[in-house]
Amino acid sequence: MPERTCIACKRKSDQGFFWRVARDLEGRVALWKGLGRSAYICPSADCLEKAMGKGRLERALKCPVGEENRRILREELICKLR
Repeated sequence: MPERTCIACKRKSDQGFFWRVARDLEGRVALWKGLGRSAYICPSADCLEKAMGKGRLERALKCPVGEENRRILREELICKLR
């Protein structure tokens, strides 16, 4: 299995361990699905908050991520923690 790195804490692990946030070819950002540029985040609240702050997600995806999209992603990922 391919190895990936968390954009928040820089932990390396198998791709299946991480949450995948992807940018599709039209520039939309979604969880799990889509072809194109991706960012990986550890399944923890700390890494989620770090990834959403200081432009880390934008740098990893090389596109702007609006507040509404950020809120939706955060809610989806927090639900996955429960």
